[in-house]
Amino acid sequence: MSSPTPTFFDRHWRWFVLGTMFLATFLNYLDRQTLSVAVEPICKEFGLDNADRGRLLAAFIYSYALSHLFVGFIIDRTRNIRRLFPVIVMGWAVCNLLVCIVHNYSTLLWLRVFVGIFESANFPLCLMLVARIFPARERAFASGVFYSGAVIATLVAPKFVIYLSTTFNWRWGFFATGALALCWAVPWLLVFRQPERRALNWPREASAPEPAPARPALADILRRPVFWGVVLVGMGIIPGLYFMTQWLPSYLTEAWHVKYNQMLGNRLVLVSFCQDLGMWLGGAVVWGMANRGVAILTARKSVIAVAYLMMMGILVLPRVTSVDAAVVLLCVYIFGLGAWLANQQAFKQEVARGREATVGGLVGFAETIVAAFVVQKVGALVQETGGFNAVFLLFGGLFTFALLMVFVFLRPCWVEIK
Repeated sequence: MSSPTPTFFDRHWRWFVLGTMFLATFLNYLDRQTLSVAVEPICKEFGLDNADRGRLLAAFIYSYALSHLFVGFIIDRTRNIRRLFPVIVMGWAVCNLLVCIVHNYSTLLWLRVFVGIFESANFPLCLMLVARIFPARERAFASGVFYSGAVIATLVAPKFVIYLSTTFNWRWGFFATGALALCWAVPWLLVFRQPERRALNWPREASAPEPAPARPALADILRRPVFWGVVLVGMGIIPGLYFMTQWLPSYLTEAWHVKYNQMLGNRLVLVSFCQDLGMWLGGAVVWGMANRGVAILTARKSVIAVAYLMMMGILVLPRVTSVDAAVVLLCVYIFGLGAWLANQQAFKQEVARGREATVGGLVGFAETIVAAFVVQKVGALVQETGGFNAVFLLFGGLFTFALLMVFVFLRPCWVEIK
């Protein structure tokens, strides 16, 4: 008896799941951006000084980084991902909603700590899901798609939150973003059904004819050169991403005297759009090259090499004479960074099959801690030198280091792409 013809939903199920991951990542960044956008009226209401402001903004980053040390282990050991993912999203959504009724600084600080803890699970979860439901040739593209949700959130958050804060009250921004995150569970539960039947690499029950291979131990992961390669590459490029999300507005206003109005917003939107485009195309090119017979590892390295050349345009910024030329260079730079990031996320999925979330958590911890340190040092460099030239040299060195790590550690003998 012939098996029934797969439905359109079954044939394209992985893309529907990817859409829910894109939405989760969008909401993840929208929620975390709410505080940084609404911090001015918050500080005014609570009477906070700059030291209080710094602790408030840093509370999320440090809890987010430290949580990566254990969140991946939890995810890889959880069998019911269909229930776990909504619990995590609802966790950060509820923390955001509770800000609406906060009336003191310490409570707000602790809520941001818990937002960081819950949100730290999003990327390890998405990396694990991509590895389990997409073939290797599509993973860089799929990683770029779900990661691009973060970039789109950075386009939406400023105008959305500022409108609610100025028209009503800053608390409405937290209410709206928290409520939107709660709604995410509906499409996820509708789409993510029977993964053991639809997913390529989903673990089967013990009674299955072919039991799933044993997952590598943590000690084994730490002995693998590819793991340290992915860690070192991330430590080299992720600070460049955090510079764009944290310092780009200050660079344009301080170095080019761009006024804090819609013209600044338009330039920020353009730069963020180019990052989004890079993430999509960086993965699509690898997919296209793989379909033409190019080895996947070769295709990824080729995209990374081109991306590196585009990113090194940041060294030319001190020589340009107009803000428009600077924005063009920033667009080229961020496009290259986006293309590299899509492939970096795919490499995380090749380190240890069955432990993708653990690897994502450990790498995320190393990346974020280094990025936090570099972002803090950017302020000191600008203060000491009176400009951003030394900062751009620092990033040029970090990106060159990352490229060397790609070719030293991510070799065919150490990277197993299935």
